[in-house]
Amino acid sequence: MYPNLNAELSRRNLTVEKLALLMGMTYNTLRLKLKGERRLTFAEALLIKQTLNVNIPLEVLFSQEIAS
Repeated sequence: MYPNLNAELSRRNLTVEKLALLMGMTYNTLRLKLKGERRLTFAEALLIKQTLNVNIPLEVLFSQEIAS
């Protein structure tokens, strides 16, 4: 999973399950994509960013490193 995305979910009191529901995606599909077991498309990454309403660049939100 992506630590910066996890931090944003926590800030908003959201779980991956709730995020999937807001996105119109099944929990299992989103979980697999965030774990890297399925391909996360650019459009899906944008949808996650829009759903969370964050101004963080995609490359930071989906980085494997924690943003400082």
